[in-house]
Amino acid sequence: MRGPRQHPWRSLPCILGTLGIALAACTSGPPPTLYVLGATASATAKSVSEMRLPVVLVKPVIIPDYVDTTDLVIRNGGEVIPSRTGRWGERLSVGIRRTLTSSLADRLPGMKVTAVQPPERPVRQVLVDVDAFEARTDGLVVLSARWSVMDDSGRGPTLAEHFTGTVPLVGNGDAAIVAAMTKALSDLAERIAVGIASKLHA
Repeated sequence: MRGPRQHPWRSLPCILGTLGIALAACTSGPPPTLYVLGATASATAKSVSEMRLPVVLVKPVIIPDYVDTTDLVIRNGGEVIPSRTGRWGERLSVGIRRTLTSSLADRLPGMKVTAVQPPERPVRQVLVDVDAFEARTDGLVVLSARWSVMDDSGRGPTLAEHFTGTVPLVGNGDAAIVAAMTKALSDLAERIAVGIASKLHA
């Protein structure tokens, strides 16, 4: 004796559920690699007193909204294409400020360079407004930024320049983009440090 006939549509949710699990298994891959800008910190232990050193404060960096995310992107004309294999470990504006602070500290050893508002009045404040900071499909990283330095009076900038730098990508992939962007920021930090040092010793 045959049992009651099951309507074929009743099994559809089970079929779709199984299919969804199978598709997810096929499309899911390893999580994206997280990257940060800047050189690796030295592992050598040392302690340096910063008491009585003149303070340089690096203010929050202004960058275009379309790149101020954790997406690691490459630009192709009017398209901004996010990487599927890599992401920033922090918002790009945060990474730029941190990297500039570290790079300036390396280049201005007689000064305390910080991104944290100090209790004492800083002798210099660095302001950076980025117009463009991106890797492009033509094999270049382009950094275009206006930067200025304010003295402790706050009445106006003692230095103001527009910096444009390009760094070629060496190799392919996310790591090559991160290395080139780090080099571009190093070039910008060098220019700012030279300007600050020249004014202090003038």
